[in-house]
Amino acid sequence: MMSSSRKSFVMAGLLLGASLCHQPAAVAGVYEDLRWAVEDNNTSDIAKLLVRGADPNTPDDRGNTLLMVAVRHENAELVDLLVSAGAKLNLRNRYGETAIMLASYKGLGDIVEKLYIKGAEINHEGWNPLIYAASGGHARIIELLLEGGVPINSTSENGTTALMMAARGNHVEAVRVLLKNGADPDMRNEWGKGALDFASDKNHGAVVKLLKTGGTRE
Repeated sequence: MMSSSRKSFVMAGLLLGASLCHQPAAVAGVYEDLRWAVEDNNTSDIAKLLVRGADPNTPDDRGNTLLMVAVRHENAELVDLLVSAGAKLNLRNRYGETAIMLASYKGLGDIVEKLYIKGAEINHEGWNPLIYAASGGHARIIELLLEGGVPINSTSENGTTALMMAARGNHVEAVRVLLKNGADPDMRNEWGKGALDFASDKNHGAVVKLLKTGGTRE
């Protein structure tokens, strides 16, 4: 049998666990209001909720922070508001994406520049803003990130480069910019595929020609 002291200890633990699982009504109310405001892309309401103490780093069930949602809505005003409120720039969602990666993919150059200036990380291992910008075909952002020091031949976990993604997406100008800045057209990913393979598989004739005249040995 369990002693009375042991029972008291277990009961205290259960009560503590229950208290941690349930937010105070006021906090829960702010949280719910915040989620609704985010879904509605309502910058004014979000500003008021932040004043009431809402956490600017509140994530949704996929780990997307308010800053990431603001980027997805292409809401530069909300990005400014959240950054000023202390939003953490390098948090990742469950897919490993940061706000600046999403902005790079969407071609939001002003937001990319703003986040970079404020300290968002761009030069990290794995999928990075440069590869995301190339995936979206955004030559201007590619140049911005290269100026910021991202290695042009950096790779994702499976060996994918920015040039491969630009070629796969038939983004001619992005391919041109990458080649001009020294992207290696002969690199291959872990499946043995290079930029030319991606372009050829998709019948991207202009990209194939560009890669062949850009120095590939194939």
